[in-house]
Amino acid sequence: MKAPLSVRIVLLVVIMSGILVGGILVTVYPLLVNNYEAIIAEREAAEIDGLASELELSQQQRMLALEAFATRLLTDEGRLRDRQVLKALLQQPSVASQLFPDGLLIFDAEGTAIAENRYVPGRVGTNYADRPHFQRARQTREAIISEPILGRTTGLPLISYLQPILSPDQRIIGYTGGLVDLSNTPLIDAEKWNEEQSNIITLIVDPQHRLFVSMRERFDTPEPLPDDGEDALVDAALSLSPAGTVVAYQQRPYLVTTQRLESLGWIVLRALPYSDAIAPAKASFRQFLLIALIAMTLVGLAGAWIARSLTRPIERITHRIDHMADDARFDSEFLEQGGPEVRALAHSMNRLANERKVADDAIRNAERFLSNILEAASEVAIIATDTVGVVTAFNKGAEHMLGYSKSEIVGKQTPAIFHLQTEVNVRSAQLTTAFGKPVEGFRVFVEKAELYGSEVREWTYVHKDGRHVPVSLVVTPMRGDDGDISGYLGIAEDITERKRADQMKNEFISTVSHELRTPLTSISGALGLMMGGGAGELPDKAQKLLTTAHRNSKRLAHLINDLLDIEKIAAGKLHFDMQVHALMPLIEQAMEANRSYGSHRGVTLSLAGDTPDVLVNVDAHRMLQVLANLLSNAIKFSPDGDIVTLSVEASDSKVIVSVIDNGPGIPAAFREKIFQRFAQADSSDTRAQEGTGLGLAITRELVEHMGGRVDFESSEGKGSRFFFELPLVPTAAATSLPTLPDDGLDNDAPRILVVEDDSDIAKLLGHMLSDAGYRVDIALTGQEAQKRLQETHYDLMSLDLMLPDMSGLDIIYTLREHPATANLPVVVVSAQVEENRLALSGQATGIDWLAKPIDQSRLIDMVRRQLSDTSIQYPRILHVEDDADLHEVICAMAGDHYTFEAARTLQEARKRLQQATFDVVLLDIGLPDGSGWELVEDVRARQPDAKVVILSGADMAQQHHDKVEAVLLKSRLSKDALIRGIDARIQSSRLSSKAPTG
Repeated sequence: MKAPLSVRIVLLVVIMSGILVGGILVTVYPLLVNNYEAIIAEREAAEIDGLASELELSQQQRMLALEAFATRLLTDEGRLRDRQVLKALLQQPSVASQLFPDGLLIFDAEGTAIAENRYVPGRVGTNYADRPHFQRARQTREAIISEPILGRTTGLPLISYLQPILSPDQRIIGYTGGLVDLSNTPLIDAEKWNEEQSNIITLIVDPQHRLFVSMRERFDTPEPLPDDGEDALVDAALSLSPAGTVVAYQQRPYLVTTQRLESLGWIVLRALPYSDAIAPAKASFRQFLLIALIAMTLVGLAGAWIARSLTRPIERITHRIDHMADDARFDSEFLEQGGPEVRALAHSMNRLANERKVADDAIRNAERFLSNILEAASEVAIIATDTVGVVTAFNKGAEHMLGYSKSEIVGKQTPAIFHLQTEVNVRSAQLTTAFGKPVEGFRVFVEKAELYGSEVREWTYVHKDGRHVPVSLVVTPMRGDDGDISGYLGIAEDITERKRADQMKNEFISTVSHELRTPLTSISGALGLMMGGGAGELPDKAQKLLTTAHRNSKRLAHLINDLLDIEKIAAGKLHFDMQVHALMPLIEQAMEANRSYGSHRGVTLSLAGDTPDVLVNVDAHRMLQVLANLLSNAIKFSPDGDIVTLSVEASDSKVIVSVIDNGPGIPAAFREKIFQRFAQADSSDTRAQEGTGLGLAITRELVEHMGGRVDFESSEGKGSRFFFELPLVPTAAATSLPTLPDDGLDNDAPRILVVEDDSDIAKLLGHMLSDAGYRVDIALTGQEAQKRLQETHYDLMSLDLMLPDMSGLDIIYTLREHPATANLPVVVVSAQVEENRLALSGQATGIDWLAKPIDQSRLIDMVRRQLSDTSIQYPRILHVEDDADLHEVICAMAGDHYTFEAARTLQEARKRLQQATFDVVLLDIGLPDGSGWELVEDVRARQPDAKVVILSGADMAQQHHDKVEAVLLKSRLSKDALIRGIDARIQSSRLSSKAPTG
């Protein structure tokens, strides 16, 4: 039973008073203790200062007396007096003899005692020159005080004071010394210690020699200091503990004060028992505690009287409210009379009764309104559950969609009855993996909604008659006034028609992929070959028309690719081949590929600042697509003759790639939707810049799929900066470029030596050649190149003529002079082709010339042409394609180094496989008499060494990639990509055929 209000008020007053007093006591006691500690520390510090001053003064007096006595030992000519005179002087009363009662001696210049005032057997005639204080006096020619030592003849603990006697020309002609016997003569008079009637401990310690200089009792030998941790007071002295430090000594706490004597290097310590130090504070605290307890008692009594007078009227009202509850009625007939508190309470009860009537009416109206909404929503299923999943609401739309009645479901079933168990199991596995904990049963539907506030997901509902209904389900947690979840609400929309429309759209996209991409590839490839001189020299006018047609075919292909990519992204079907790549070669490749895009307007590309050597986990093709979108966008909006800058910044965990232009900037009103699909700042049909508005939307999706993010900064009228961030792959720092990795390359693949002093260009060349299937080594200097040529056989060399240590021409002359390298093919990559060609003057053969900037296609063509001179057997390729025009273009793109045979149907292809052997089967999927996949098994059975390369109009899922050696897309097919794909497969085939079988 709870205590009455009056008792609680009294307890509250007493408790609060107790807390207040307790707080004061807890605060006051440490202050009192600290105050007395500070007073004692100051007092002891003053005592030590006095002791230190007394000790310093006594040392100074002894040294001055010794110095004065030394002056009496010299004659007027500055020579040491005769020994008899010296002995007589020692026996005469003097200040020195008083201050050195334990012995006054005179030594010659060699440190031998020649006279003494107190006879000690064997002392006169003893040499003390080996003593450290004699050696210091000889070096410094100044007065010296020794550390505590044992007398050589007496064996007693001594402190020796030594004064050199100097001639007029400052030569040492003798010494006078005084002795203090620590066992007989204290350093300070006994009354100075002030310890007789107290527990104060005073120590003087020589820390340098680890000795007690003085102790409370006299001693016969200097006592060494104890080891660390053995004597707490000695440890406190050696550490020069600050005044007021508390130290435990002999199971008692002591308050210690220390001070160093600078002239001697000694340490003085005084220790007072801690209980003696704080005894006055305890007495004061006990008095304060008594006063506080008396005050608390008085406050409690006063509080009891006040509480009783306040609560009596309220108790009467409480009894009436109890009677109302017993009678199950709520009236507003409280009399508003009595004290202020009683009147206020009665008035509030009357208002509460009136407000409750209004609230009851509002609740009934709201319930009626919500019920009407649920029943009116006949096209969507609205289902509510409690926290464990039991259905609590089931509207008309749910009855219509699922075939169950409300009476069959509410309070009896969970939503699992409407779902496919296979879908639930798959989703359970996904959530379990994502959250790192088991997510099963009803939690599968609500786990993510609880975490993110809601979840929208497509499910398949099961109708009562067993048919399946695809729905889009929104699940939201319902919360009470306290914020706790009270249940869940699911709203499902039938998306059968949407699914049917999606199926039609997919079929249309498939048709576009095959029927539009195939002829477009033929057109673009044929135009490219004609522009490249494949059809001979063309008139200028025809060349211009071809250039326009080729550019627009590329635009059309780009448009189709963007449309299909955005659809694949939306459907989650875009394939990503995530691999670890060096970032800079990808950036350099993208810049080279897009340099010509703005050349007709004079817009150039520039790589700013240092380029960090970092690794990223990306799909190389998608990475190049992102860079191409950003670079082409920047070039498109840049003024004529301007520069587009690309910068790379790396931190510990991420890399930021920025593309910066000086164009018109992005209008403020357009910035929020710049990454939306088909978004353009000027979307009219008269806009100045071409484009679909899909590039940035695709860029964002690609970057986010690769684990990064993309954003932009822009000032209207001043330009824009688009940038993306990617996480770094940790790697050890590389300081050289000796060899590019050739994992996956044929050991018989031609090996090429790249000689280039610019490491960035060297890496770019290396990756271009590696991608083409060659093994590559890199040399950054001429000497390194010559060393590699002596150690390794190379099939070709790429050479920059401007090297830091020698001319590239000298390397060519050296190659041609040695029989082993006389016929080595060379591709010269130089910014000054014509000048260097003239300098060589035709003195060497087997050389091709490539001007910078580097055109990848021309480079690979030159390498293949140079290497093909040693081989006359061309690879055989079976091209299975029903489009004759595309076959002709493919043959022209591949050049004269391959032997092609065509097959337009599956039947014709099977016949060709029976008649001849092929290195590569280039296969289209959509054929008149079936799918190209049907031929793959025939190829594996009849010609297991042949490699299958798919040339398709649509991207393939990963499981399809795994069935064949390579997949090439018609929409992105180029001459270089085609040849690289074929060559890599041929090299792999030849390697496997050479593998040992035994």
